[in-house]
Amino acid sequence: MPHTPYYGSVDATPLFIILYSEYLQWTDDRATADQLLPAAEAALRWIDEYGDKDGDGFVEYQRKNPRGLENQGWKDSRDGVPHADGTPARPPIALVEVQGYCVDARRRMARIYRQLGRREDAARCTRKAIELARRIDDAFWDERTGTYVLALDAEKKQVRSIASNMGHLLWSRAIPDGKARRVARALLSAEGFNGWGIRTLARGQKAYNPLSYHNGTVWPHDNSLIAMGLSHYGLQRQALQIMSGAYAAARGFRHYRLPELFCGMDRGDQEQPVSYPVSCSPQAWASGAMFLTLRACLGIYPDGPRRALRIVNPHLPDWMSEVTLRGMRIANSRVSLHFTRTGEGCFAAVTETRGDPLALRIEVGTGNPGS
Repeated sequence: MPHTPYYGSVDATPLFIILYSEYLQWTDDRATADQLLPAAEAALRWIDEYGDKDGDGFVEYQRKNPRGLENQGWKDSRDGVPHADGTPARPPIALVEVQGYCVDARRRMARIYRQLGRREDAARCTRKAIELARRIDDAFWDERTGTYVLALDAEKKQVRSIASNMGHLLWSRAIPDGKARRVARALLSAEGFNGWGIRTLARGQKAYNPLSYHNGTVWPHDNSLIAMGLSHYGLQRQALQIMSGAYAAARGFRHYRLPELFCGMDRGDQEQPVSYPVSCSPQAWASGAMFLTLRACLGIYPDGPRRALRIVNPHLPDWMSEVTLRGMRIANSRVSLHFTRTGEGCFAAVTETRGDPLALRIEVGTGNPGS
């Protein structure tokens, strides 16, 4: 309803903390940090006191009136959280990616608290993040499929559909390295990856439909988060597969503009993806997808508070020989970087710096740069 606030979004609260932290990592904007700290702490309290409806340690959602959204994650369509047999999961529902967001939010708040000298608060957040990551692994892992399940339903039963949601656990750095590689294999398999991107629901699942809004289409923002997650685990080569698919898809759309979503049919011999009829274009989170995907492949990790920049295991696809980033802001510095592909590797060089001095470290062949 126009001009009427609606709060049916279970993931917006931990994502606010993540955005708050990410903004500070890039800008070290202390005035904004101080102004928004009470809001970030309120968001943290919501996760602990209100998001967990039954005290099991996981954040769940359930609508309070018949007009509310049945599903309140990013896949908010009525059929967006299907069981393996195709039937919709019954709320309250604990989505797997939301638990990962909560791990990341607590870990990021711990870093902010350490910078503020609040060691006890930092230790508390770190402890809760470690505990939740362990509980995610126990409750959401399904050895039969070799992946994490989509969610837990009202009866705490696993929702065993193989979906892109588990890829967000990579972005949140919420799972062990070995299982991260298994998740990557599942997402980039022929069932998960259609040649242009990772499907929201893997081909072969009962609810799969390449024309369904959330059960088989490809969403660029979803893919970009997964690509950044692959980078966190040192899997830049796999991130290149997502980047190459996204770029090939963009060539099939006007102005090279990636839309909100497109259909999930296999690429095969098709020159461009099948458009989703009512997909928004331009659309805000789709417009940011290629930038985050490029960052993932180049392994860019800023640390504004420490006036530092890490370039970790950079890679370029075989169709791109070089790329230049000009005037990238980190704290009060501006830095320009030039990346050149050299065979299987990639050479990174600073071409210009302005403003405050910036410590630059280039790392090659590391395992888990996001830890």
